Amino acid sequence: MYVLRKTDIMKRMTIPLTLLITLLWASLQPAEVLNFTAGFIPVRKALISLTGAVALAWMAVCMILALRPTWLEGFLGGLDRMYGIHKWTGIGAVLLIVTHWLLILSPRTLAAWGWIEQRAKGHRGHGSGFSLIGPAKEMGEWAAWVMIALGIVALLRFIPYGWFRKAHKAFPVAFLIGAFHSIVMVFQHDGQGGTIYGIVLIAMSVIGSLAALCSLTGKIGSSRRHAGMISRVSNCESGIIELNVAPSSSWPGHRAGQFVLLTLNRREGPHPFTIASGGIAGSTLRFAIKPLGDYTRALPGQVRVGDPVTIEGPYGCFSFGDGSEPQVWIAGGIGVTPFLARLEQLASEGGARVEVHFFYCLRKSSDAVFPSGLEALCRKAGVQLHLHVDENLGQISEDRIGIYVQKAKNVWFCGPVAWGRALESVLLSRYGLPAGRFHREVFDFR
Repeated sequence: MYVLRKTDIMKRMTIPLTLLITLLWASLQPAEVLNFTAGFIPVRKALISLTGAVALAWMAVCMILALRPTWLEGFLGGLDRMYGIHKWTGIGAVLLIVTHWLLILSPRTLAAWGWIEQRAKGHRGHGSGFSLIGPAKEMGEWAAWVMIALGIVALLRFIPYGWFRKAHKAFPVAFLIGAFHSIVMVFQHDGQGGTIYGIVLIAMSVIGSLAALCSLTGKIGSSRRHAGMISRVSNCESGIIELNVAPSSSWPGHRAGQFVLLTLNRREGPHPFTIASGGIAGSTLRFAIKPLGDYTRALPGQVRVGDPVTIEGPYGCFSFGDGSEPQVWIAGGIGVTPFLARLEQLASEGGARVEVHFFYCLRKSSDAVFPSGLEALCRKAGVQLHLHVDENLGQISEDRIGIYVQKAKNVWFCGPVAWGRALESVLLSRYGLPAGRFHREVFDFR
């Protein structure tokens, strides 16, 4: 299975859309604007239109991805990657909004610096009909400030997830205001509503607005939500919390390696957790949660047997392919969870049909108490376990796994993001791992 990397996804989604809008915009511009021989004011006006249009399109893409559409998961490589694209497309849109707004303010600023002459303010009529241009400009300015603030919040990692999630609810509101601003400016200010360029912008506004309304009304993921109940809570010596959740009869089942958005605390909302149990019909779902942040550190005193939970999913494409080719698995710490699900599945099927080498990397030997019975499970699943303990980094060197990678040509990794990036780069450049054969989850939802 070939999984798209983030750069590939950006090329397939945002670049074609940006080129389409740019070409349609260029078709409406006079030659002197396109070759920059026109004066500053005409060029500025044209660039204001272009930056606003591309920013609107990118924000619409963000709104579509925020819906968590299942039909896009296979194309984009899973919900985890979709959220990565959602994040960086949103940040790109914010930068375009900043550029758009600076262009709007530029004559005033340049006149103050003495670079251009101050234009006399006068009444600029827009015909005798009713005009929404004034309100649209003012509302567009407020929407721009909200978008910029949300972009800054997305980059500030120290802001708690709960606060980030609540602040992010302003994004669809800002989009609706921005869509209103764009439609008014296209129709009443620029008079381009009947052109293909205007029609495309209106279509993006409508599609993005429908997605925004779904978000505001709580419809996102509603068709994939299932009730559940905690049936077991276990606190391991390593500090990891094991939860068993009994899903309702509506649960459709899952593939080993997938994850869900699990709501344990209504105020905090859903969080992504990988399912640590195989997709055996009728079985409970098992989760292994390491206390890494404020939310997970507070869980031991909050979750109890019998508590109701909400399960949304399953999501993800970290599904180990069809199992017809040799594989190398690499797990760092709590990244062992998707491999536990696969091991359980393989054990229930009589063992792996191909050679599988599993490198489980830890910082301390005492951490090896989780998961219990790992060696026995690996033997039953027909998987060769390589336990690696390194007190400095907890990471295995590329040379230790290089020979296995050259033979397998398929690597499945779950661990720290920075290590995953570095490992992928070395395995591709030094050991000939084909592009797209390094599979990893990207749990970076903000």
